[in-house]
Amino acid sequence: MTVDYLTGALTAGLPAQVDSPLGFVRRRLVDKIPPRMPAENARPGKPAPARRTLMECTDCGRPGHPEALPDGLCRPCREAHSMGEENATRTAEIADVKLRMSNLRELLKPV
Repeated sequence: MTVDYLTGALTAGLPAQVDSPLGFVRRRLVDKIPPRMPAENARPGKPAPARRTLMECTDCGRPGHPEALPDGLCRPCREAHSMGEENATRTAEIADVKLRMSNLRELLKPV
């Protein structure tokens, strides 16, 4: 706290008349001066507790540690997605066959 800060806090917005200078200054000090911050060395030797980070599965929202959520997915969702990829591949293959068959049918139609 500097002298300028203290002077500014005590003299800002002075009333036209002060009946009790001591009471006025006491009230200003209580109302306008913020409480003192604790010293940084208040707890020497006691380290702050480690912060634990939790993430959520991007699919179902289940919370877990980052190590348990590779690629942002929990184990059940990862398994479901890996099975879904196999099904998606099979679905894509079926769609390719259907497209090829429709192209061949178009070629067989008389012009």
